[in-house]
Amino acid sequence: MDTDGKGVDRITEHSVWANGVEYPVDCLIYATGFEVGTDYARRAGYEVHGRDGVTLTQKWADGAATFQGFHSRGFPNCFIVSVVQSGFSVNFPHMLDEQAKHLGYILNRAETQGMKLIEATQEAEDAWVQTIVEMAQFNVKFLEACTPGYYNNEGRPAERSVRNGSYGGGSPAFIRLLEQWRAEGSMPGLEFATDWDA
Repeated sequence: MDTDGKGVDRITEHSVWANGVEYPVDCLIYATGFEVGTDYARRAGYEVHGRDGVTLTQKWADGAATFQGFHSRGFPNCFIVSVVQSGFSVNFPHMLDEQAKHLGYILNRAETQGMKLIEATQEAEDAWVQTIVEMAQFNVKFLEACTPGYYNNEGRPAERSVRNGSYGGGSPAFIRLLEQWRAEGSMPGLEFATDWDA
């Protein structure tokens, strides 16, 4: 049933009516309150403040900007775990486990080396955003084909939606990318400091 973004006309004991057409149903499941495409602060229930009082909502007003989905320049020691510019899988607990392994590696290395501050370089963040945008063409085609709604800007995915998407190569490729990054050993794309004032 496609409501063309207009919702349903009415619901009866055995049917859903949309666009003047009756659709018989055996069971109707209501999925209210489910949000994934809204602002990070709204979903988290709090605002994140970075350097000079800039909020993550302000920085991401035109779309997310991260390095590997975990780090956003100007927000040192802020580790983001989500699907935004990161891996996405239908088995989300598996992706959370992979993200936790990655962040555990970074935190262990920082502690071992006496580092107190971890932050993405601007160059690494810019390059990652470009990667997300370039790989998003598959996601854009999918979003354009979906029923119009808040998820796809009523059938017209915006640049912000493209930047807020997940890694377009799929979860196995994203996991391999993180594994290769860790194996390389020099932690490219991150800056470290031993002083909080850095």
